Parts: sequence; structure tokens; C-alpha cells
Amino acid sequence: MLPIRKQFDERSFPFHIVYKQTKGLQHELPEHTHEWLEIVIIHEGKGTFFIDQTFYDLQEDDIMIIPSNTIHRAIPDKDNYLTSTAIFFSPALINHSTFGNSFLYLEIFEEAKKGKNNKYSLQTDHHKQLIDYIDTLIKEVEMEKQDQVNALLLWLHIILLHLNRNCLPLKTVLNEQSPFRPEWIKKSLIYIDQHLETDLDLNYLSRQVAVTPAHFSRVFKQLVGINVTDYIAVKRILLAKELLLNFNEKISTIANQCGFNTMPHFYRTFKKQTSMTPSEYRKKMKVEN
Repeated sequence: MLPIRKQFDERSFPFHIVYKQTKGLQHELPEHTHEWLEIVIIHEGKGTFFIDQTFYDLQEDDIMIIPSNTIHRAIPDKDNYLTSTAIFFSPALINHSTFGNSFLYLEIFEEAKKGKNNKYSLQTDHHKQLIDYIDTLIKEVEMEKQDQVNALLLWLHIILLHLNRNCLPLKTVLNEQSPFRPEWIKKSLIYIDQHLETDLDLNYLSRQVAVTPAHFSRVFKQLVGINVTDYIAVKRILLAKELLLNFNEKISTIANQCGFNTMPHFYRTFKKQTSMTPSEYRKKMKVEN
């Protein structure tokens, strides 16, 4: 039987957390995949996790790292159900910068994919710190403040940095270059982040890094987890949300600043990701805060 393709709500912020949920076998999905990245923390119970042809025994405090488009399935013990927290997020949420190793945040996902190892653990004090970060993250989800998106992004990056620092060998974390990750991918991600207001498409981006469009498209989807068009759309709407809440510019001006050439395209993309029009989003968030 082919694996199920798990879908997330594309109308919302591309982040989802399932906090300390206990599930038996009948409530777990069969083998499935999805485009988002996933971190699973086991709090209690026992079971097995199937990931990409490998079975892992699960117990309290284990951490599972699941890259995009990876077949996986949790199988709880019938007498000792698993209680876990699962964090799902789009790769497009990760910030890239010309300063430092901007791929560091996703290093543990790269290592999981490259080394065929998806199970990690932390020393007791580091694990406690991770749980504190997750508890803070869930509080931010529940508060729904005007700056919620900024807070969620901040804590997500801190969690990823914490996992990379304390789950991976130091030599892995310090490895700036990797044959598994070509340098042009990093340059492309930084370029997109810094030029969201310009016309960005596959042909243009591939010319910037001197690779063919077909090669760019295939490797980008393989390493980043989503196609380049969806990645750019998520980045632009995140920027639009920030501008709508923090500046009193006309919506047409904000659309232009985010790289949308027409208002219908901006409205259509914004509503697809948020289930609201830009004006409805601005009004709702300012009333609630």
C-alpha cells in the first residue's frame, strides 16, 4: 500500500504543534509523508518508529528528526501508549543570512537524511532546557498576541540551534561546506530573503547561480523540502504580515514591497495562506491586541 500524503492547512501560518498528546495504535496514521519538517519528543511510554526503511525502539526522552518527504509511522506499545510532542514547520520559515552558517538551523535534518539516523538524545540538563523551550513555544501559541509570529519564529530557531549544538558532534556543526549541500543553494536562499520585492522565478534564480532551471528545481526541492515557488510565496506573505501590522502603508504599497505585481495575485496568495484578506488580517490582529 502506498504511503498517505499528509496535508496541512495551507491557509494558516506554516507551523503546527501537537503538545503532549497520548495516542494508541488506532489513532496513529499509517505510513505517511509530508513536505514539512517534523521534530518528535517522547515524554512517556514505549513503542517503535518506522522511518525510511528503519525501525527505531522508542522510550522516554527520545527525539525523532523527520526530514521533508520521508516515509514514517509511529507504532505505540499496546500496553504503554506513547505521549509525545510533535513540531511541524515549513522549511521556508528558517532565516538565512550572509552572516555565519545560515544552514546551521537545519543541520540536524541534513545529518538525519545523510547519515540515515533519525533518533537522537540529550543529556539530562540539555533535555530539560529543550522542554522549557517547548513549554515557552506552546504558551506563545496560546496567547495569540500581535507579535506571535515573530515569537514563534524566534523560539523555533532557538530549539533548532539547541538540538544542533547538543545532539550533533562538534565537527559536524562546524562544517560550513558539505558535498551534500551545494554552496549555490545557500546563495539562492539568501538572495531570495534579500530580494523578495523583485521578480523572482525559477529561470531568473537559476541564472544567478549558474545552474540549469531543471537542476535548480530538483535540488532545491530535494534539500529544502518544498518547491521554489511555494517557498517564495511563504516568505512574501510572512513579510506582508509584518508590514501590515507595523506600518500604516496602503495595502497596494505593501503588496508591491513584497514582490506582488498585481493586487489580485496578492489577495489570492494572502487569503490562501491566512484564510483572510490583507485588510481583514490587519483589522483582526489590531483589534485583538
